Amino acid sequence: MTRPLRIALVSFYPYDPARISGGIRAVAYLLVEGLRRRAGLDIHVIHCHSDIAADRTVTSDNVTVHYLAQPRQRIVPNMVTGVRRIARQLAAIRPDVVNAHGHNYAVAALDAGHRPVWTIHGVLAEEARYNPGLFNRLAFALAALYERRALADVREITAISPYIRERYAGRTQARWHLTENPAPDDLFDLAREPVPGRILLPASVIPRKDPLTLIRGLALALPALPRLHLHIAGRTNEAAYVQQVQAACRELGLADRVTLLGVQSQAEMRQHYRQAELVALSSREEVSPMAAIEGLAAGIPVVTTAAGGAGYIVEDGHTGRVVPVGDAEAFAAALCDVLGDAATYRRMSRAARAAAEARFRLDRVTDAYLAAYRAAQ
Repeated sequence: MTRPLRIALVSFYPYDPARISGGIRAVAYLLVEGLRRRAGLDIHVIHCHSDIAADRTVTSDNVTVHYLAQPRQRIVPNMVTGVRRIARQLAAIRPDVVNAHGHNYAVAALDAGHRPVWTIHGVLAEEARYNPGLFNRLAFALAALYERRALADVREITAISPYIRERYAGRTQARWHLTENPAPDDLFDLAREPVPGRILLPASVIPRKDPLTLIRGLALALPALPRLHLHIAGRTNEAAYVQQVQAACRELGLADRVTLLGVQSQAEMRQHYRQAELVALSSREEVSPMAAIEGLAAGIPVVTTAAGGAGYIVEDGHTGRVVPVGDAEAFAAALCDVLGDAATYRRMSRAARAAAEARFRLDRVTDAYLAAYRAAQ
């Protein structure tokens, strides 16, 4: 009897699948669910992070998740010790294929003697721009060392967007595979009940997501679209910036038209997508935003800035609108274009779901990852 193909996926991974915070965790969880459906696979997930209080191993069907605890508030030493712990765990698992969703995880796999498939989720140099301070500079300097090692030694890289390849292709001799982020299957069948004027921004309230531009655009569009109301669903950890956003809402007379929902459960997010008339993203940097992908899968037109790879997700004028970064006037005009004409809205809504069906179905994405795994063997 043939032994199942043993796959180790090293990534951020949700401890509670009912509450998934962050795009990488969402992608990893969906990918594991896609792999779970396939016969002949033995799947191991390694999640090594300070959000785990104690080591724990959970097995369900053909999936085993290894949760490895780390101390809190020790990013730099955690990165170093995490590489070592993951390398030891990989030695114990003895996988046939390692899929590392991070530069340091790719290095851990290399140190353990594997030839990993490295999935790049972000552009490190861009992330560093939005995380100032001495502590963060030290963390990103160490991360850059791991990234250079991975770029030099990894031979198979999966890019979640063509934007990733554009930014990294000249720095590596690796073979590239395009593995776009998947949308949850249930969103394709979501029965929508849009609330007129309801805009959903599924994002943390942080400078990189730039909700201030969207809020200013909202104020400009309000005379033409008087029912507009913005719901922001995401972390509100950066208190100073949250206060800046709230102050802007008061100054623009939008205090009763912008609601900060905080982190939402998966069930709550389904309700928000059900009720949203539009999904908006005003980010200054993105790669392959899950918020846009999920919105399209639900049949919701998306208005996004042209930040990073966001323009590869939304087709301007077809599934939504793509506007310049930081341009509140252009954002306001796009809101009016999409929401101001019923025929345009219906056309974009149909096109959104059709585009997502063609690109972001979980089985399609799982096939792309399995092709990359086979190439690495």
